[in-house]
This record gives sequence, C-alpha cells and structure tokens, in this order.
Amino acid sequence: MAAAEPYRSPPPSPSPPRVDPILRNVLRYTVSAREYKTLHDYLITRSPPAVRKRAPPPARVDAIARVSDDHNAAAIRASLRVFIVSQTGLQIWDQLIARIFGRGNPPKKKPKTSVFRSPNLRLSLSLSLILLLHRLLFRFLTRLRSNLATKEADPFRRRNPRIARALTSRLAPAAGASLAGFALGVYPADQLRLTIAIYFATRAA
Repeated sequence: MAAAEPYRSPPPSPSPPRVDPILRNVLRYTVSAREYKTLHDYLITRSPPAVRKRAPPPARVDAIARVSDDHNAAAIRASLRVFIVSQTGLQIWDQLIARIFGRGNPPKKKPKTSVFRSPNLRLSLSLSLILLLHRLLFRFLTRLRSNLATKEADPFRRRNPRIARALTSRLAPAAGASLAGFALGVYPADQLRLTIAIYFATRAA
C-alpha cells in the first residue's frame, strides 16, 4: 500500500500591494474613504493600467482611515475645501463684476500685486484657517475637559481650583475654540473683514 501523501499547507495568500507613503498621506488629507471609493469606481477604473496599478483599492484606503485618527485629517480636508471653494468663487465673482460693469468702457489695467498680497487669497486662507483652528481647538478642549473630570485629575484640581473650574466649564470648549477668529487678521482690514467678524460674533453668541 502506498504511503499516504504528506499534508500540504495551502500556499500563503499574496500580501496586498504596498501603498506609497506620499500617496497615502495625499489621499488621507484630500478625500475620505467613501469619497475615494466613488472616485475609484467612476474615474480610476477607467484610467490607464499604470494608474490603476498604483492606485490603492478602496478597502485599503478605508483600513488606513480606520487605523489612524481621522479627526485631524477630516479637519484638514474641510479647511482645504473651504479654501478652494472660496478662492474659486471669489475669482468667478471678480470676472462677473468686471464683465457687468465693464461693458462699453475701456478695460482698466489693475495694479499688479504679488500672490501673497492678493485680497482673495488672503480671505480664502483666513476662512480656511478659522475652520481648521476652530475644529482642532474644540476637540482638544473637549478631550481636556473630559480628562480633567476623571479621578486621576484630582491632584490637579486640588492644586489649581480656579483653572480646573474654568477648563471643566460647559462653555470652555466653545469659548476656547472662538480664539480661531484671530485668524481673520490674515485678511486686510476693510469693511468686509468687519462684516465677517460681526457675523462670527453673532453666531458664537
């Protein structure tokens, strides 16, 4: 009788392709896992083979988002979108105003200004920084407030009663996050900046 054939273990499954760290961080800070899946289904699958090979699958991007702390990445994504949308909207608005009020009149040459001194760029940067700082400060102060309310923080509360009462107040996260409004100082001082400041002040109240 022939000897029984020894048991053969199944071949190891191929490891998933390694994602380039730069590409991984770019995807993490620009699109969410759900948005990447939509982008992958409708755009990347129709792209050339070289692009499809380098692009990570949606399941891998979703796993990366689940492992890492996605709150900071989401805050950066939101601020980038505010910057892009506001900058694009301001550019379109300037072109519309120039066409409406420039009919029948010779075009006026605008004085050249550097990119960093452009009011539109500085306004977009200011709005995006306000959103980013507000979300980061609010989350930090909320977690700090919850940590100071635990038993492990009793020594700190006994040594610093006033600071502890201020940081554990119900309004502490919102009041601290309102400091993000100082980012409005990036925009040049004019009537629009005053209007935005009044709007944010009334919304915070």
